[in-house]
Amino acid sequence: MFRGFWGLKIVPGKTYSQTVDASFRLSNAALGATVEDDSRTSVVLTVDDKSFVLCSLTPGSIEQQTLDIGLTEGEEITFETQGNNEVHLTGNFIAEDMDSDYDSEEDGDEMDLSDLSPEELKELIDEGLIDPETLLEEMEDGNYDSDDAEADMRIREITDEDEQELVEELESEEEPVPVPETEVKIKKQAKKAELKRKAEEEEAAKPKKSKAKKDEVKKVKEEVKEEPKKTKEEAKKEAKKAKTIELQGGVVAEVKKEGTGAGVKKGARVGMYYIGKLASGKVFDQNTKGKPFWFRLGASEVIKGWDVGIVGMKKGGERRLTIPAAMAYGKRGAPPDIPPNATLVFDIRLVDYK
Repeated sequence: MFRGFWGLKIVPGKTYSQTVDASFRLSNAALGATVEDDSRTSVVLTVDDKSFVLCSLTPGSIEQQTLDIGLTEGEEITFETQGNNEVHLTGNFIAEDMDSDYDSEEDGDEMDLSDLSPEELKELIDEGLIDPETLLEEMEDGNYDSDDAEADMRIREITDEDEQELVEELESEEEPVPVPETEVKIKKQAKKAELKRKAEEEEAAKPKKSKAKKDEVKKVKEEVKEEPKKTKEEAKKEAKKAKTIELQGGVVAEVKKEGTGAGVKKGARVGMYYIGKLASGKVFDQNTKGKPFWFRLGASEVIKGWDVGIVGMKKGGERRLTIPAAMAYGKRGAPPDIPPNATLVFDIRLVDYK
């Protein structure tokens, strides 16, 4: 949600510098009500002594441009124009509760673990998104609420104290009552005699086996052979299913490649290769070689779906993110390439992070 309206009128030949005292999002640039001439006017933003052209507006051709740029508290910024026409910038201040939705501590405490199934907990532990030791501490402190005993047993590790308790419990059990040696010998002899009798009966019955009996044995052997194949196929399906994660805001991350090293956390600068597509499969943007696209994760420098979907990726890891419109460009879209209310699909690769 947004806290209030933000706007700035830029007059040609003047600069507007400030230290941002409240974070805001710049969403639109438009020419003023009257224009001086038909030449192009460019909007320039300087952040930390680095200048960037946000857009260029031309009367009669492009008179306004949708933007999606977040500027955070404490940044030194300067706005100015290059051209002869007046430009109006508009946007919204960002409410504090919005920052809290997406800027969490690096330990990943924003997840409500009590809502996760055993399979989801195991999946997050395997990907390094949940620390098993931290989860055990939460369970012992009463912060972890789960009605699923199976889930607790899957994540719980046997500690030295647990092992000692098991040893003491076994040692405390009553010793079995000793059986007289003569009785033991009689039982052993009787068992041997019974086994010998059964073996002789089976040997005598071998020539009398019917064809139907042989067919039945053959059928059982074939069923035993087929069973491992079925188990392998089921295991493959389960492994494939375990690689799809549903994240905040309805973002779905399909893990194509795990990568190596520790998972990336919010606040890190990440370098990405990517291909952006509409749900129809049409590619609207891509960067697959050369210099990666760098940005700070969790700082609202990209769409929300990226800030959510990249957390936990490892260096060299690959994912496919399916991002609903609410976590992308929303009702307005980003004309002309991205229509309103568009679901976007990104194939991404984490090249490096700092």
